[in-house]
Amino acid sequence: MITVTALTPTIRRATPDETDTVAAVLAAAFLHGDLADWLIPHTGTRSRVYGPYFRIFTEHAQTSGRIDVTDDVCAAAIWYPIGHTVDLDIPAYDTRLAQACGEHLNRFVALDRTMHIHHPTGSPHHYLAFLGVHPDRQRQGLGRALLDHHHHQLDTDGIPAYLEATSPRTSTLYRRHGYTPQQAYTVPNGPKLHPMWRPPRTNQARRGDEGPGLPPPITGKERR
Repeated sequence: MITVTALTPTIRRATPDETDTVAAVLAAAFLHGDLADWLIPHTGTRSRVYGPYFRIFTEHAQTSGRIDVTDDVCAAAIWYPIGHTVDLDIPAYDTRLAQACGEHLNRFVALDRTMHIHHPTGSPHHYLAFLGVHPDRQRQGLGRALLDHHHHQLDTDGIPAYLEATSPRTSTLYRRHGYTPQQAYTVPNGPKLHPMWRPPRTNQARRGDEGPGLPPPITGKERR
């Protein structure tokens, strides 16, 4: 009997020359995501908006965050180191967002504002802003490989992580990676989001010998 073992994807940092490629991968990955129909109902319009929208973040994360990709750049994760307060300080963000989203701007602003208000403060952490896999390469363990790669470094450095799951299904997936659900909240006249916190794991915690730890309180704050 022959046993076939799946190869672990190589994970690396994205180069500046790959900024547009990463934006295209994320746009394709999120085109039919949980929030897609609410943000922009028409798929064709959404496709045109998502490219420049994700370009804002991939460009910014090259200098102020971290972009991990599979070696073939078919999957990507954007992480931001967050201090005691949240201030991503994307240059000309409001202008660029308006240019990218056009008539659909209000829903992107509402999503952005609500997520920012509910983002935890007072405990430095890494924030998983986006994780996406190109539709042609989904269900091949690429997302898991991206998470495991960064979580290993976070555990080594003793740094927690935070994200917003966009559905109970994705929340369940992230729980398998050590994330603990926090109190869900709803975007005004929009979808429900499921914030999750992951404390750094010790060797014992990885073996399941101790609990996940306590997350910081979720506190309100002003929009950036």
